[in-house]
Amino acid sequence: MDALPLIALSPLMLIMIWTDLRYMRIPNRLVLAALALFTGLALFGLVGDLDRRLITAAVVLTIGFGMFAAKVLGGGDVKALAVLMLFVPPRAVPEFMILLSLAMLGGLVLVYGARRLLATPDTGWASLRETRRFPLGLSIGSAALALPALL
Repeated sequence: MDALPLIALSPLMLIMIWTDLRYMRIPNRLVLAALALFTGLALFGLVGDLDRRLITAAVVLTIGFGMFAAKVLGGGDVKALAVLMLFVPPRAVPEFMILLSLAMLGGLVLVYGARRLLATPDTGWASLRETRRFPLGLSIGSAALALPALL
């Protein structure tokens, strides 16, 4: 039952990964779609520990806003991560954080490697053209897709 919300979220996570790699953006409509999905799941009683999930998401959003203000994270990354925390069972937050850390490390290796090997000036992929930013949606989405296997 804990994995069901994350499994339902999987298509949106795949879209987030693609849009962040392609355009270096996480669209607001994607975050709102995830929020709407969570609301629907909660209304049908398919999400437990609602109070703890809301608190976790609020804490992540608050810290994320600080990191956005310090120009450490992009706004889309902050919003996506905060909404994603609604889908993560509270007991699995430590495992998710480990997965996110590993996904960030793997994403850095893959993206920076691809930039060195594949990037051309006329590439259509913003994540390959950018040199000062990282598509964190890749790591956020990857961690979300991997977490159900641990639940």
